[in-house]
Amino acid sequence: MMLRMKRRIAVAAVALVVLAVAGVASAANTVATKQQLRGHLPDLGEAPSMRVFTTAAAYDGYRTSSGQADVFPASDRLFMSFDKEILALYARGNDTGGRCLRGGPTAALAGDSVTLDLQWEAGTCGAPATAHYPFALVSLSRTLDDGGAWIQAGRTVCAAPPGVTPVACASVSATASPPPTAATPGATGSSAPSPTGAPSTAAATRTPTPTVAAASPSPSLTPTRTGAPSASAVAVASTVPVGPVAGGGPDLFLIGAVLVLGFGLGAIFVLARRRPRR
Repeated sequence: MMLRMKRRIAVAAVALVVLAVAGVASAANTVATKQQLRGHLPDLGEAPSMRVFTTAAAYDGYRTSSGQADVFPASDRLFMSFDKEILALYARGNDTGGRCLRGGPTAALAGDSVTLDLQWEAGTCGAPATAHYPFALVSLSRTLDDGGAWIQAGRTVCAAPPGVTPVACASVSATASPPPTAATPGATGSSAPSPTGAPSTAAATRTPTPTVAAASPSPSLTPTRTGAPSASAVAVASTVPVGPVAGGGPDLFLIGAVLVLGFGLGAIFVLARRRPRR
């Protein structure tokens, strides 16, 4: 009876060690992200697309040359720093309407691609009810959660919310705004049907949107634009307070995993040394 109990304890300790190692490996392949802006904008195109900006000059150049300076805030007004982060702009294109996009807190690195965690949210996030061109502007840390750098030649940033194909990708090595490139298939589901009605024309507005931070709730207000509106542009700002960049402090998950690993190995060693009583 005692021998069986010792075996069960040993098996449980090994399982804890395996889970701890798997958790450390998973954490090492994630990139911290922050949502900068979201809304609806027909001018970003009819099909899914991805644009990546690695410098403030590239981003500011795009927002002015594309005529969207009244929609996208200047680089110095974003809740990020280009020396520690980069920007990714995903546009869904012509959608069914009645929903908008929200970016998750992390992106996953697999092979040479970092994939954003985009999810659907009911409503139009402050835009008119007829808006159906959702987009999300998300910043990504230049380092992985374990502190290692992930940006290198050949790496791409990709995204596709649930039910949307194809996946849209863009290279992180480009310093200028590349043309939208539809990417590789890989997302499950089918693309949402496009409405037959023409997109509505409305002024781009940035409405105050309360944001709940991880530590404490803190409403974030963005002033309404007073300049001349651009045709067919509808966008609403949703800003998130800047948090610590990945790798800037101790990784509590990694420390906990190491402690669990040490406990498991110690339990196995003690059980192996003890002999059952006769």
